[in-house]
Amino acid sequence: MDLIEFWERSKVIIDSLVTKFVDDVKDWEIMEMSKYIMKDGKRFRGTLVFLFNDALGGEEKNAYQGALATEILHSASLALDDIVDYDLTRRGMASAWAVYTNRRVIFVSNFLIPTALKIISSYGKEALNISIELWKDTAIGALKDMYGDKREYFKTIELKTASLFKLPAMLASFSSGKKELVDKLLEAGRVLGIIYQLIDDYVDCVKLEPEKLVGSAKQLFELTNGKVDPFVSNKYAELKSEYLRIISSIPFFNEYNELIIALPDFLTMGLLAESGIKNKLF
Repeated sequence: MDLIEFWERSKVIIDSLVTKFVDDVKDWEIMEMSKYIMKDGKRFRGTLVFLFNDALGGEEKNAYQGALATEILHSASLALDDIVDYDLTRRGMASAWAVYTNRRVIFVSNFLIPTALKIISSYGKEALNISIELWKDTAIGALKDMYGDKREYFKTIELKTASLFKLPAMLASFSSGKKELVDKLLEAGRVLGIIYQLIDDYVDCVKLEPEKLVGSAKQLFELTNGKVDPFVSNKYAELKSEYLRIISSIPFFNEYNELIIALPDFLTMGLLAESGIKNKLF
């Protein structure tokens, strides 16, 4: 099984978990908006819980709650980001706030976030406490995204994006019963998240006019004086090497090594292909 097959298989499971979660919501209005907010996601972050869990020898069903909670938090964060950024579309549809109004989406997000944290609490107090700190980091990152400058670029993307990559990697240490690996998995997730946002910002820098860039993409453009290609190419190689060094110290089952190793390229090529940029960095 290659990484695409693993992701597609995991996505089916996560979609079913999300459907059951939403259908079990008692309040009809909250159920309707939750269903819309969580509809049609790629489920990549949830897939990371499965991949790291399985690679550490964990029972797959033990990762269900972690994958679900990760996707709930990610979806809530996107819904709130769209309000802040005035984005009218998400995943090819109207943004949730454009359909239901920003106040209602904020209220529903305030329902989803503690609900996800409650789900995470099934893994124990340590997992919950780490998750709370990571969620706090996303809030700080959102502030830096809006009001930070180019000197804080990597800190911004680590907080705003990498936190929700650290989360699934960390949860896999608890679902697999390998709590002693939590710090190494947090580091692996951190680097993956930085790679993801770096490439996402690179795509914006390539496809948008400089005056239309906002947030961390604008910071990246200013940091590189508009010369994003060589900077991002070199930084990607550096981050990938760091990631490979981290995972080499984690005792994954051999059958999963190739999948784990392929994650940086999988993320990068996926974002570039989705945007229509063909291997411009490599």
